[in-house]
Amino acid sequence: MTLSGTERRRQLVTAGIGMLLTIVMSAVLFFGFRQATQMRANITALQAASALQNYPDDITQQLTSLRDRLEARAYSGQALEDLQGTVRRFDRQLKELNASGSVSSPELTRALQLWHEYGPVIEPVVAFNGQPYVDSDTAGSSLSRDGRTHYAEVKRAQLFATDNAKTLQGQLATLASTLQRDASEAATRLRTLLFIGVLAALVLAAAASWLQFTRSRQERVAREAQEQTRDILKTVREGFFLLDADYRIGSVWSDALGRMFGREDFAGLSFEELLKDLVPAATLATATKYIKLLWGERAHENLMKSINPLGQLEITMDNSHGGKETRYLQFDFHRVMGPGGIKHVLCSVGDITSSVLLARELQESQDNANAQVDMMLAMMHIDPLQLVSFLDGAETGLKLVNTILKEPARTDAEFRKKLSGLFRELHSIKGEASALNLSSIAARVHSLEDIVSELKKKAELSGNDFLPMVLKLDELLAHLRSVREMAGRLTALKENAPVPGSGTTAFSAPPVSAPPPPPAPAPRAEAQPRGGQQFARRAEDLTPTLHSLAERLAQDQGKRFRLKLAGLNEVPAPYVATVKDCLIQMLRNAAVHGIESPEVRRSLSKQDVGVVSVAFQRSAEGFDLVFEDDGAGIAPETLKAAAVRQQLISEEDAAAMDTRTAMALIFRPGFSTQDEVSMDAGRGVGMDVVARSVYALGGKIGVSTHPGKYTRFKISLPAGQAAGNSAVA
Repeated sequence: MTLSGTERRRQLVTAGIGMLLTIVMSAVLFFGFRQATQMRANITALQAASALQNYPDDITQQLTSLRDRLEARAYSGQALEDLQGTVRRFDRQLKELNASGSVSSPELTRALQLWHEYGPVIEPVVAFNGQPYVDSDTAGSSLSRDGRTHYAEVKRAQLFATDNAKTLQGQLATLASTLQRDASEAATRLRTLLFIGVLAALVLAAAASWLQFTRSRQERVAREAQEQTRDILKTVREGFFLLDADYRIGSVWSDALGRMFGREDFAGLSFEELLKDLVPAATLATATKYIKLLWGERAHENLMKSINPLGQLEITMDNSHGGKETRYLQFDFHRVMGPGGIKHVLCSVGDITSSVLLARELQESQDNANAQVDMMLAMMHIDPLQLVSFLDGAETGLKLVNTILKEPARTDAEFRKKLSGLFRELHSIKGEASALNLSSIAARVHSLEDIVSELKKKAELSGNDFLPMVLKLDELLAHLRSVREMAGRLTALKENAPVPGSGTTAFSAPPVSAPPPPPAPAPRAEAQPRGGQQFARRAEDLTPTLHSLAERLAQDQGKRFRLKLAGLNEVPAPYVATVKDCLIQMLRNAAVHGIESPEVRRSLSKQDVGVVSVAFQRSAEGFDLVFEDDGAGIAPETLKAAAVRQQLISEEDAAAMDTRTAMALIFRPGFSTQDEVSMDAGRGVGMDVVARSVYALGGKIGVSTHPGKYTRFKISLPAGQAAGNSAVA
């Protein structure tokens, strides 16, 4: 609220008058207190001086009484004791009056000097402690030698006191009169000060009444302004509050703040306490540092807004149904400046959950559209028969996944067995999708693998934990159906495309990097002779798939290598799926773990471009598949350390392992030398799947390596199963 000039002057005048009257009253009270204290001291001194006036006569009379008793040879002990007491009291009270400091007059000085003269005369008398009399049978009682001396001192003191008593008494009487006059004057001054104080109090009361009267209008306006402010704070949808220099919330905030944070009282709450249970510790630390920077005088406010870490803050809160809900808040900060610099920081909080969710929906729609375009481009470079074969195999694998999910399980061991089966099937589907560059399918399968990985980490499993997988599986099956539908449309477009030179203009896509073209298709199966070439059409599909996968892996991993393939057209049909799964997994391992980067290879005096070779050939017992790369090789100690780190074996077991046993770790479920999970590595199921597939066909697998030189896998497959299937075909 802004005050007018007249009202401001009126308040200043009123404040000035009040300040002046306060000073006057303070001065009156101060001096009145001092005057009352001085008057009290004067009265005390007056009482002491009045009492001292009688002592000179008392001392003279007691000396006379003592002299008379000595002359009459009477008992003088009591008279001496009375004199000693009177002298001591007079001396003490006179010294106390002088030491009090409340009396400063020449009369007191002269009285002290005169009493000082008493000392040499009266001191021997009061100090006497001998026997004044001597008794004899002939003479009776007579003064002793000490008695005669004592009698002479008493007589001299009595004469001195008689001569000076009136003078000393007069000095003390004059002192009492002076003190009485000072006390009267002090009382008069005190009455005057009290009168001034009462008058000032009356004036101050009048000024206060006038100020209260003049402030009534301003208070009414202020109340109206406060009511309007409260109405605004109740109505706005944003949360508003002020932070002080200690980063604590002030006493005023908008009602929306309570709805956002689910609490009522914010007064005195620190900004850190406001967010402590709602955001991660790292986010809270960053936000606290940012708030502290806002109080820096040299910090540029617009620049600070550009680095606001709370522009979009995700918080998790309890909802009204007993669950949790995620909301998004946007914090904005404005510095409130005062005469002395930054006074407060105004914080505004907006609930942008709807905007964030809408933006996400739009982004997801855009991503889906882009993914469909990418998928269409990828499908255009895939042989239709190969794509249909993958889709059939993927749907079969996902049906097996669904069957595994439906299998009844009651114990934790049974649930974990289901997880192992799910992991192997999903990993195989993802590997083939990645090989065909169907990234949308691979990403969805990868998210299913993430769920399985999280379930493996849980201490105890139940059937409800698998429900999210069911939803994801339904989405993946729906996506496969859409891919199949799109593949059918692309096939129809290719079949209906105009022939060049027919008078219709053809549009082609820009040139793209593609893997080496597959060999020309062989004649149909029924026209082929029986034997090794009977399944050539199926086997030739592996070549473009592996080249495409190698190209993608080299780009993703930042590696350079050549892929050499030999004899894949000799793969019997029953072994095509297994060989393909094995080669995909081993090629991914070679790209991630085996082949080094060009810089590392150069430092090891190797060629920048690595070599990965694949050879399939007949053997005396059946077929051999040899996969080799000239990369980093496999170090047994590295395998042991990774197994210990993943708590698959103990350090004692690792120390006792020989090289052969250590190399067998690569086929162990859940084992991986890579700590971080990526699309191509880190799950620890790849070589496990390879080994299980080979063993299922009755084959065997061996590995040989030389650290820094090469790694070679040899898979031996029996000839019986392939020959039996060939005869049936």
